Amino acid sequence: MQTIQDLLTISIVILCAIITITIALDLCISLIQLWNNVANKVQEVQQVYPQFNSANQSEPRLTPTSMKTISATTNSAPAIANSTNIETLQRLIQKLPQSRLRTAARRLGIKDKVDGSYQKVEVLRAQLQEKLKSQQSEVEQVLSHLY
Repeated sequence: MQTIQDLLTISIVILCAIITITIALDLCISLIQLWNNVANKVQEVQQVYPQFNSANQSEPRLTPTSMKTISATTNSAPAIANSTNIETLQRLIQKLPQSRLRTAARRLGIKDKVDGSYQKVEVLRAQLQEKLKSQQSEVEQVLSHLY
């Protein structure tokens, strides 16, 4: 039993040493690359976090110009376009992460805090849905600025 415990202790120490050496080696290599880039005055920056472009988004981006082109086509098109647009906005509201949902609510005049505590996300979603029915253009404008 003691030998198994000693073996496990040694393996943990070895793993910690390997991890520490790997981190130190990575730090040294990064510093050397930085030193060489500064010496050569090369300004190549590696992006750690991905930057999202509008081309990478799967959600359609809503713009005022697309609304004008849809509504200007025929007399029956605005009713269809508005219903499609409302459905798109409703789906977007359901998919918004909590931080953006709270931002959109504040921008539309919906209180995200009641009695000093944050409202639940589902309550904010429901209030945004109600605001969408009454003030579609304002909600569309706020949501288009979030993405």
